[in-house]
Amino acid sequence: MPDPTTSYADLRALVINCTLKRSPERSHTQGLIDVSTGILERQGVTVDVLRAVDLDIATGVWPDMTEHGWETDEWPVIYSQVMAADILTLAGPI
Repeated sequence: MPDPTTSYADLRALVINCTLKRSPERSHTQGLIDVSTGILERQGVTVDVLRAVDLDIATGVWPDMTEHGWETDEWPVIYSQVMAADILTLAGPI
């Protein structure tokens, strides 16, 4: 049984939802994420969720693909969120 005096309010979690369905389409992956993030939030963890398919993430191997021919790339902002997280979860369809 968890200690009720333990606080996890200083932790931050980032969940990247790798469903193939764009928002607002129903995603079973999101349903699983909702269950797990609910557990984290009840423990005081701050949780952010990103749906990758809704973002403009350029393909390539460089940290910012706009420096290599792409018009836009949201990865640099996402990367800063990844690095700021204490917990990183990648969730995908099965």
